[in-house]
Amino acid sequence: PRQFRPGEGGADAWLDKSDNPRASVVLVPGQEGLSENDPLLRVRGKIAAKGFAVLSIGKTTNIRAAMRQMAQIAKPVYLAAVSQGVSRVGIMMSGGKFKTKGLVLIARNLNFVRQKVQEQRKLPRTLVIHHRSDDCSKTPPSAVSGFKDWGGDKVTVEWHDGGSSRGGACGSNSHYGLSGLDAELVDAIANFLR
Repeated sequence: PRQFRPGEGGADAWLDKSDNPRASVVLVPGQEGLSENDPLLRVRGKIAAKGFAVLSIGKTTNIRAAMRQMAQIAKPVYLAAVSQGVSRVGIMMSGGKFKTKGLVLIARNLNFVRQKVQEQRKLPRTLVIHHRSDDCSKTPPSAVSGFKDWGGDKVTVEWHDGGSSRGGACGSNSHYGLSGLDAELVDAIANFLR
């Protein structure tokens, strides 16, 4: 991918885009930062190939600055986050001045996002992608229904089964990280971004 530095962002990021993208999405990875093993980053090129401009940002990159930069490439701008990236997005949302066409959340404690957003009316249209067999103690599948109940019509939940799981229960190679389900993950995200 082409290396890219948002003007106000700080850290490097990766930009992948199709010709004439119809929208942009900023990917906020988990604990490993800009790693090809991250569930979102391992599919970023496939998301771009579906007609989007995709910016994968590092841990120190300013999310709002990245979103402003992507608005110059293609609007609307969406945000997708996984694991600790969801926590970063939740903290950013607590300011109440958060604008995105839609939000994709994968593998994180959704109660944290709910606490930061506080009011359901402030939640953008949101897709939650979760594996039914996620064994990570931090992201039990049972927590998804409470977030859906709170978010109402603004929240769409997409459940996944199958794939593969090896290593730690909270790792990117487990059901938590939707391992072995890259095609399904790309389709879910691309369909939501339309």
